[in-house]
Amino acid sequence: MATVHRTPASPNWLCYYTDRNGKRRTKSTLTRSRREAERICARIQSVEDQARTGCLTEEKARRVIERLVGEIMAESGAPIERKTVREHFTSWLKAFEAEQSEGTFTRYQGVVTNFLGFLEGKASGNLAALRAEDIERYRNHLQDRVAPATVNTHLKVIRVGLEKAVKQGIFERNPARLVDNLDTSDRHERRAFTLPELKKLLAVCGQDWKTAALFGIYTGLRLGDVQSLTWANLDLQAKELTIRTQKTGRIQILPLAKPLLAHVETLPAGDDPKAALCPSFQGVTVSWLSNQFYELMASAGLVQSRGDHQKKQGKAGRSARRQLSDISFHALRHTATSLLKNAGVSDVIARDIVGHESEAVSRNYTHIDAETKRAALEKLPDVTV
Repeated sequence: MATVHRTPASPNWLCYYTDRNGKRRTKSTLTRSRREAERICARIQSVEDQARTGCLTEEKARRVIERLVGEIMAESGAPIERKTVREHFTSWLKAFEAEQSEGTFTRYQGVVTNFLGFLEGKASGNLAALRAEDIERYRNHLQDRVAPATVNTHLKVIRVGLEKAVKQGIFERNPARLVDNLDTSDRHERRAFTLPELKKLLAVCGQDWKTAALFGIYTGLRLGDVQSLTWANLDLQAKELTIRTQKTGRIQILPLAKPLLAHVETLPAGDDPKAALCPSFQGVTVSWLSNQFYELMASAGLVQSRGDHQKKQGKAGRSARRQLSDISFHALRHTATSLLKNAGVSDVIARDIVGHESEAVSRNYTHIDAETKRAALEKLPDVTV
């Protein structure tokens, strides 16, 4: 038997009904009128009863219920504003953009794009029809392709994106919060490159990748920040780099280490200060660049090519999960830190150069002057010889 109730946490009446599997369920009727809520609740129970006997598919049942709710609300003079999954996430991202750094917004936008692409036609369907099962299928889809921590990041973004829908009464509970994170207890650790590995890597790099690698080694910049570098970021007369990092929004002013400066001075500089330092990096995603860097490492004999790895996974046609490696472009940040510490540079200065925030280094309370950082960078070995 279906009944309606209302709780202090929700302005709308809730329908308590028995689903096709005999379990008691709760669904918002999306109305504050008890009479309308009872009518909606009775139809919900009727649809579930039909579904139990095999007369109705789940998707058809949802459409019947949604149509009834729409009719009742229209009769009451307050038609329901129907929003698709795509419309909801698009509007959420637009509001989110103004509140976050460019790097964070770009990551969230990428997650939303992937999720909507996975949903295919359902992305154009009613947001209220989105279920935890849809998100769980997306999680399982990602599980075979990326690391568990990356999967959990996708789930986090989807959860945050659906919180507004909960506040609007579209969901009683956030469906993404019903999907468990993956276990990351076997988290993969990165390490620094050794000097012999760096020399092998640089030997197979073209001009743009050599530029990127040297910036990674001598500044600790992330790949996305290197991709964004233009000649306007450099002051060759002062021998400095100025950049606002995408992830933290922190403005960093770094002296250019001698090996890095020597390389930059060999690059063809035009008249346009907005020209990219790595022209071939433009118009592609950071993930694409990351994959290209991995294949460069494979060419240098530092890792196994992913193409070879996937061939060994069998011919079942299922996409192989991306092979994890303990070295990557991000590992150049570890390399920069290790080289500085091995040269006797203090932890505070090393963290300031690489851009690590900690209790020891705070841009609000600690200022490391340029000459101190320059002296530290001059202690680093020249990996180009």
